[in-house]
Amino acid sequence: MNVQHYTEVFTELRKEYDAIVHFTISSAMSGCYQNACIAAEDVGEVYVVDSANLSTGIGHLVIDACILAAEGADAASIKAELDERKKKLDVSFVLTTLEYLRRGGRCTTLAAMGANLLKLHPCINVVDGTMGVGKKYRGNIQSCLVQYVKDKLAEPDTVDPKRVFITDSGFDEETRALVEETVRACVPFEEIIHTRAGCTVSCHCGPGCLGILFYRK
Repeated sequence: MNVQHYTEVFTELRKEYDAIVHFTISSAMSGCYQNACIAAEDVGEVYVVDSANLSTGIGHLVIDACILAAEGADAASIKAELDERKKKLDVSFVLTTLEYLRRGGRCTTLAAMGANLLKLHPCINVVDGTMGVGKKYRGNIQSCLVQYVKDKLAEPDTVDPKRVFITDSGFDEETRALVEETVRACVPFEEIIHTRAGCTVSCHCGPGCLGILFYRK
């Protein structure tokens, strides 16, 4: 959103609420954070959190903000707490195909063709607000997802078992169930939340993108 749009939205919300805590996609991926900060200065009592994340990485922060608000924390304290918590988020996803990244200009045709021919499924990690390629899995996508989950949760003592999101852009229920079963076998999370990826992630990554998103201790 541009500054004017943010200003209009914040101004309208401030008529009803004493303060606003707003979350944006990583500032390294979009100009939304900068625009929101400019609008926040004009409106007042708006606290903008650069999530340094995307998708349900932001979802974790929003849920925690709601819990903190219910416990009586003010907006400034919520922002300060979440600026620390976001550093512990572990966010990644595996792609079935690179074709949609190629169409969006984020991957060369040669790289996409090579990955498809070799049946490679790269893991994309979000670190310090930016995306980077991690381990490349090879073979059937279901077996790759199982290994991906095992790799991510290989050190359960470092994982906060409070909550995990399993987010995908279009998989069948059998695959989702398989991923959840693998997650449960690795770490006894108190809460497992299945969600569908939003339109932006889905457009860039295409169908068949899946990730697990959780906190490290």
